[in-house]
Amino acid sequence: MTVGNRSNAFATLLQVLAILCAVLFLSMILHKGIADVSALALKHSGAKFWEALAQYVLRNLAGG
Repeated sequence: MTVGNRSNAFATLLQVLAILCAVLFLSMILHKGIADVSALALKHSGAKFWEALAQYVLRNLAGG
């Protein structure tokens, strides 16, 4: 294996690792969102759910 082939293989390995990390990160965000919405749905019913969801989203956008 030449030096050029090794560096290409290493770069490809790093790209695959970066993609796997990105998938893991996005999966955790999606899981957290689903868990939070499910918890809101259990606490609030009907129109109250949508109000609670709007408050939750606005609170999170503000960083609180």
